[in-house]
Amino acid sequence: MVARVRRAWVSFRFASPVLAGLTLVACSGAPIPAGDSAPHAVSPVEPAKDPCLAEPGKPPPEALARTYEGVLAKARCRAEVDVIMAGVSRALGVKCNYCHLEPDFTADTQQKRIANFMARELVPRLRAKDGRTVTCESCHMQAGRGVAKILGSPRSESRALEWMTAELVETFESQAHTPLRCSSCHGANWGSPAFQRHVLLSDALSQLPREKPAP
Repeated sequence: MVARVRRAWVSFRFASPVLAGLTLVACSGAPIPAGDSAPHAVSPVEPAKDPCLAEPGKPPPEALARTYEGVLAKARCRAEVDVIMAGVSRALGVKCNYCHLEPDFTADTQQKRIANFMARELVPRLRAKDGRTVTCESCHMQAGRGVAKILGSPRSESRALEWMTAELVETFESQAHTPLRCSSCHGANWGSPAFQRHVLLSDALSQLPREKPAP
């Protein structure tokens, strides 16, 4: 019995380096060959072209047909209207007919009123704590995916409380660099009889300071 154990131990001692070598070869993998299999260098991202910039040999950009407010307040030419609208569509994860009555895109709708109200009244009153520019994407891009109804559809009270506390208050502050509270927008804190549940399309945000207009 002792002899058999001794022979097995000797065999294991000689086999171990061989097994280790085979394991190393199997797990290490072959070197990545040069050529198509090698990682490609990442090309630098080109800055977006100004849609309102005139280009040599081409007609000048089409002027705006009218003056806009809200979402399109900063549009300078017709081409920039399309760029801004594409950004809104991506941020909300919706198509044009979510807000517009096709083919009459100028017709007024409830969704257009809400979007313009948020762009005109809410966005200019918020500052991102990390210094980023506040846009539709700042709230509506959930994990990289556009969501129109971020508080639930139909609206969920528990979801609204969770999102307001964990996302809105933690991410933003007022233009005066003061922390946001329920009372900042709703007139009073949650649970108070004076708490206003519906802020959109109201004057509840008037107490918050606005962004100073650019010179």
